[in-house]
Amino acid sequence: MSLKPKKSHIPSEPVNRKDELRGPWGRINPEPQSVITLRLCKKASPSTEETHSYPYRVLSSWNWLGGVGEEELKIEASSDLVTIKGRGLGRLAEALDLNALEIVSEEPAGKPADLENPIWVSSITISQS
Repeated sequence: MSLKPKKSHIPSEPVNRKDELRGPWGRINPEPQSVITLRLCKKASPSTEETHSYPYRVLSSWNWLGGVGEEELKIEASSDLVTIKGRGLGRLAEALDLNALEIVSEEPAGKPADLENPIWVSSITISQS
């Protein structure tokens, strides 16, 4: 009597699955508590970018406001208030909770949101709180 191989009841992940941890919006480290600095890349003009870095120890709070339309994530970083607008920002808030959010990048102005990507950042503003 020959033995038949068992088939798994758990569907395997597709090989060509899009990486949900990085994209034009930025990067999340898969290891929790692994990131010590959050970098924010803001478009100053179509050809230049401003980068602001904040150590995680100065991030005092964040608040994610989800909804049907554009979402908003507000982060208090030392004396600055960072406001990120876009879609799928709840995933960024989860990564902040785990100290795993490395980089958040603003999409170029006028570029339509990539509907294939679950996260999209339309704007990053930094002001004194």
